[in-house]
Amino acid sequence: MKRVVVGAVVLIALAIPSLASAAGSVQHLHFHAGPYNITPGANLILLDTNQVPKPHQDGFMVRMAPNLHYALPNGKCCGSIPRVDVVHLHHGVWLSNGQAGAGEGNGYTRSFYPFMAAGEEKTVYEMPRGYGYPIGKNDFWVLNYMIHDLTSQPARVYITYDIDFVPASSPDAARIKPVHPIWMDVQSHHIYPVFDVHRYSGQNGKFTYPDMAKNPYHGGPPLNQFTVDHPGTLVGTAGHVHPGGLYDELDLIRPGATPRGGAIRGPVANSVRLFRSFAHYFDPRGPISWDMAMGATAPDWRPHLNAGDTLRISATYETKRASWYESMGIMVAWEAWDDQSGTDPFSHRLDQKDHVTHGHLAENNHHGGSQQLNVKLSKFRTCFTHKVVIGGFRYTPGDFASTGSDRCTPTIRRGQSLTFVNDDSLADGKLGFPLPGQPAPATFLDYIHSIFHSVTACQYPCGLDTGISYPLANGAGNYDSGQLGPDTPAVGKLSWSTPTSLKPGTYTYFCRIHPFMRGVFRVIR
Repeated sequence: MKRVVVGAVVLIALAIPSLASAAGSVQHLHFHAGPYNITPGANLILLDTNQVPKPHQDGFMVRMAPNLHYALPNGKCCGSIPRVDVVHLHHGVWLSNGQAGAGEGNGYTRSFYPFMAAGEEKTVYEMPRGYGYPIGKNDFWVLNYMIHDLTSQPARVYITYDIDFVPASSPDAARIKPVHPIWMDVQSHHIYPVFDVHRYSGQNGKFTYPDMAKNPYHGGPPLNQFTVDHPGTLVGTAGHVHPGGLYDELDLIRPGATPRGGAIRGPVANSVRLFRSFAHYFDPRGPISWDMAMGATAPDWRPHLNAGDTLRISATYETKRASWYESMGIMVAWEAWDDQSGTDPFSHRLDQKDHVTHGHLAENNHHGGSQQLNVKLSKFRTCFTHKVVIGGFRYTPGDFASTGSDRCTPTIRRGQSLTFVNDDSLADGKLGFPLPGQPAPATFLDYIHSIFHSVTACQYPCGLDTGISYPLANGAGNYDSGQLGPDTPAVGKLSWSTPTSLKPGTYTYFCRIHPFMRGVFRVIR
């Protein structure tokens, strides 16, 4: 299979819009892409260009349900669904060069555009009755995927997707209006469009990006906005957030317009709220895990757009429980070009009720944080050092699982730093990713075989079992190294040093990429 690391393609992990049901002479098609051999501890962004499976005739997609499955022992599809705290579908983004459903918005790149995707929420979506995404028999699909192995063991998996499809030869196809995806992202045009949300930031326990961020776009144009090229009607949308996320909001800006008739004002001048997609958490501990579903628009949600209108997206996270690193805020809105059935969102209140498309998923059952690891940090002896090596999925010295002379607490004095070096990664610095269709550079194998790690504060003693709700980035010092590794999604370096401002005390930390990894260090006067 030909796989390259994606370059210019917008990379995102998102849930897909969950829309009202459609009717028609529907074929229920089952596809699987893969198998993908996931190396131990993998957290890589890759691109599958090997004829990603798709319908082989012209028609309309009216429903899609994504998932992740283990390969069977014989290597074929499909086995069981992995637990989310073991193997994690960070994202799958499907891109097409089909012109009948040509996409627009912030995710458009070259001749390919993203038109559907799956994140760990695994939102199922259906187009409203009478609408569908057009697929051509000669369209070419590629799949950008990021499958996260949270363990030190390899895995072999398939990305699956069930599509309800109305063939163009069906009489029902003549009554279907084509829709076009508009890709909205608070950090558009970035290879890895993420932002950090720090604990206690924002107002009243909430932080909205980019509204509350300091210079989020470094003086450049706002990346969370897109000016519509075609008039028409939006027929549906839903959002994507990471754990800690509360909602995404899609707004519309129209110069000189003022909301009236019950329409909800947007956050900026001459704007109106189109929809808030809330994260509905099934996790009994609250908004801290992937055990959730995103809200999608109701079947009667129909805002009309004028050419020249500007769509705007923002994302809101909670900030009382923890810090949330590498967060996202994404929505895909589906527009029927030249469709006049919608209403003016500035003069009519839109249906704001959101609908989830699934309940709690069994693969999210293991929340963690309920059993003691039986690690007695008070028994660790003191060892004065300024360096911790991360290798073999351990922090040495100071790992909870250390033995012998390494079973000690690295100790520094106030005002000093402790430096962590990731020896599980094979290269330092940028590797030079290829563009789609171009050969991978020699350094590509260094990327493929690299393992990224982080050093992230967790509340002392950070000694409970791993799950999708534990550990959290809620430790004293509120520090985080970022992903230490050679290139995206890592920070492009292999070492990181603790802040010199840390107060005397004992600090515990974990790896956000492999949460079973835990360590300890101490600062003394």
